[in-house]
This record gives sequence, structure tokens and C-alpha cells, in this order.
Amino acid sequence: MTTFKQRLINVALALYLVVPLYLATAQPIFAQEIPATNEVAEFLVHGEAIDTESTMYPTVSFDIVEAELPADRIVVDESTLYSDKLLFIESPGREEVYYHNFTNPTTYRDYSAWPMYYLVYDNGDLEMLHSINFTEKISDYYDVLAFLNAHKEELLHKVSNDFVWPFADDIDHLYELQGQFAPQMIADAKAAMMRAEAVYETLGEDDPYHYSATEIIEEMRVGHDALMQRYNNMYSETPAFNYYKSEDLYDETTADELIVSVEEVIATLPEAIQRRLSNFYFVPKYEVTYVMEDSFIDAYAMPTGVIYFGDDIEPDQKGLIYHEIAHVIDFNSYSPTSLEYEEFTRYSTNPDWQEIHDAEWYNADDSEYYYNDPVESFAQAFAGYTLEKYMGMQMSELGYVDEDIADRPLSKAYFDDFFERHGLNE
Repeated sequence: MTTFKQRLINVALALYLVVPLYLATAQPIFAQEIPATNEVAEFLVHGEAIDTESTMYPTVSFDIVEAELPADRIVVDESTLYSDKLLFIESPGREEVYYHNFTNPTTYRDYSAWPMYYLVYDNGDLEMLHSINFTEKISDYYDVLAFLNAHKEELLHKVSNDFVWPFADDIDHLYELQGQFAPQMIADAKAAMMRAEAVYETLGEDDPYHYSATEIIEEMRVGHDALMQRYNNMYSETPAFNYYKSEDLYDETTADELIVSVEEVIATLPEAIQRRLSNFYFVPKYEVTYVMEDSFIDAYAMPTGVIYFGDDIEPDQKGLIYHEIAHVIDFNSYSPTSLEYEEFTRYSTNPDWQEIHDAEWYNADDSEYYYNDPVESFAQAFAGYTLEKYMGMQMSELGYVDEDIADRPLSKAYFDDFFERHGLNE
């Protein structure tokens, strides 16, 4: 993969097979109060704080200090970064299943952990290796890339925030829970990043692992930054966004103009949606093509709230910006439905959207039609809906053929209801 070189150009720019989880009747949304600068918010389920401290794994300790940004208030005790205490599991009697199945998690902090490896004894007993367990004695079993990969998976599991599904009643409730982050989880994510950075710093450029390690650590940095930004956006008075431009851009003019359009689009959206977003990256088109394996795609979104734009996009393509933001919303409902991680749910593949997709978007006569995929039709319907709602425009005015929300009453009604259910019209 092309190494992504970046520089921060605008920090904290404040701006105003699938298993269905059926939609329940509208339920109250418990908006949290913004914590004071020496406090952190609790994780709420139906308005009540749940236990986010208890866990079967060894964990780091942290302090809460006064700071303007919520993420800066969480300071990890470096003396607790490592632990020799491993989680012992007596002869589980199962093979080739996800590691969570061995551990039978029960608490929020259990589910937020991701043990990447385990030691197996001759009698079948196991010791799970949480990232905190990669002490010097464990290095006899795993090399530096295994160490970094364990920490990457631990971090990205937390960044996705899709582990809250055991506490959700339905898909709307899941969407609301994925907008929250417990301080204990943030501390564990910070610790994983600190351990990874410390090990990476020991590698010289002539080390045979250096190139691969660099790719891993850069992916971790992007994920870590996104998590901290999302945490800050959820619990700060006003959400803010970072814009990054790749040093490999041939001409920065397009990116600069596109940033203005992104700002204009975000400013139209309800604050509750703005808080789901984090960082925006502007990269050469070939990097988008490489990641998505499709030269037709000009931009893509990640579950972290990060959105990437290629450098060949016309700056007035506000429909595309709304489209990518829709993917972030959809990702916020994406979740496994069991510890096997074999079946998943999300808004775009739920039966209620699938029915609309089949009626208004699916083109049986064209197998290559981009919006035959319900994930893409969901995002394009949201784009058309918000473009009309906030800018009084149809997609055809931006050059899209036969994609106007005015011609799709079921899609429009779906998002009318979606915005009402989530209090987005207030």
C-alpha cells in the first residue's frame, strides 16, 4: 500500500449474510449533558449509566485531569501499560472460533477488548493474550509485527465501536449507543497506541520489519486520531473537524475548494449528525482506486467517521459529500449479531430499507448498476434527501441521471421517518 504522507492544515474548525434488527416504535433519545472540563461522560443505556470499569482482563489505570478537550482529560498511568497476568481458560473444548467465544464476555469493557492471540497448552487449556500482556517474556513467542498487529486489531476494534450490540434493543438503539464512548475504553485505546509507538521507535530504518511496521503504525495513527476526534466531538460543546491533505497531491487547489464545500455541507446538517464525523482526508485519486479496487469511485468513508476524497472531484459535488456522510451513518448501525462475527446488521441491509431498495433503486436490467447494492442506494437516497431538504436542489442539478429524491417517494418517506425518530428535525 502506498504510504500516506499527510499534514494537518486546519485543526478544530468549528461548524454549526445479514440478520435484521427491526425498527421499534419511536423511543426517547437520552441526550447527555456536556461534561465540565474536569469530568468525563458515562456510557448510558436508556438514560442509565452502566458498569464500564469491570472486566476479566488486566487493564491500565488512568486519571481524569482538567483539560479543554475531553480526550485530553484521560491520562494513562504508564506504570500500568503492561501486565504479566494472563486470562486463563480451562480446556474450552472448542476449535477455530473467535477468541471472544473462549472468554464469554459479559461487561462493556470485556466486549471492547480484542485478544488477538492465545497460548495453547498440551492439555487444551488456554491463556488469552490481550495487548497489555505483550511483555518481554511473550516476545519469545511473537515477533515485532505480531506485537504491532495485536495492538492494531485491539485499537481498530475500539475505533469501530461495533461491540456495543449486546446492550442494544433494536437497530435504532444500536445507532444511539454507537455514538457513545466510555472513558475506560478510550484509556485502553490510548494505552494500545502508546505501547505500539514505543516498540516502533526501537526499529531502525534498516530493520527488515521497518517497512511493514510503518504501514501498521500509520494505520493505527489514523484510527487513533479518528477515535479521539469522535470522542471529542461527542462530548464537546461544539463538534470540530480536522482536514488533512496528502503531500502527494499534484495540485492542492481542488482539495482547497473541496474543503470549502465540505464545510458548507456539514454546516447544513443537524449537530447530532456532525458529532458522528471525525477527520477528512484529501488524497490522490490513485490512492482511492487502490483502496477501493475500483477506478469509478471518487471517495469513500470508514466506520471511524473518517472520509477520504480523491483529487479529481469537482468542488461543487455536494451530493457526493452528503453520500459519504450517509455511509458514516450507516456504519454507525453496523454490528455483528453474535460472538461468531458471522452475521451482521446495518440500516442499509435491514428489511425496511431492502423493500424500498427493491422498489425504487434495483435495476434488474443492468447488473452493473451501481445502486443495485443497497448500501449504495441507502447513501444516495440520503444524499438526495438532504440535498433537497437543506439546499433545495435535486441530484439531477449536479449531473446525476435519474437519481432525484423527488422521483422516489418511498425513499423520501423513509428518511422523513428516520430524521423524526432520531430527533434530527429539532
